[in-house]
Amino acid sequence: ILCLVLAAVLLVAAMCNSLLYALAPNGATYTVGNFSLTCPDGSISYSVVALGVVLIVAAVVNAFGLLVSLFSNFELQKRSSILSVLLLTGYYILLLIYILLIINSDETVATLSFEAAIMFPFTAIVLNVLSFLSARRTEAKILAKASGFRLRD
Repeated sequence: ILCLVLAAVLLVAAMCNSLLYALAPNGATYTVGNFSLTCPDGSISYSVVALGVVLIVAAVVNAFGLLVSLFSNFELQKRSSILSVLLLTGYYILLLIYILLIINSDETVATLSFEAAIMFPFTAIVLNVLSFLSARRTEAKILAKASGFRLRD
């Protein structure tokens, strides 16, 4: 349960922070967040809102997995952990696509500066895998105990 709580908190924290800064050779700085891209002239583009939507869906799936784990429904907990890992893997693929689009834009990007918040979804992936393994182990223990009880004639 603790893994799912930490994963949900990390996903919410990742939604609130910026992910990276792209510095152009002329000194212009682009700020990439989960919901917006801030240009050097102050204009805001919402073309990266898909990153935030994927994080919101992953956080909802984690909350569902947390709720299901309270009722000891191990099968649904394992499935929600797998879904969350797949969503967060898709998040990183989408982020890579956006980074490549920024690099290949009209102005050549000199440097990319990553923030610590870019690793929060990866940590959530690790915590979801640990939650999956814990649910599988607990389910196996319960099944082993249940198979030990046999009625004798």
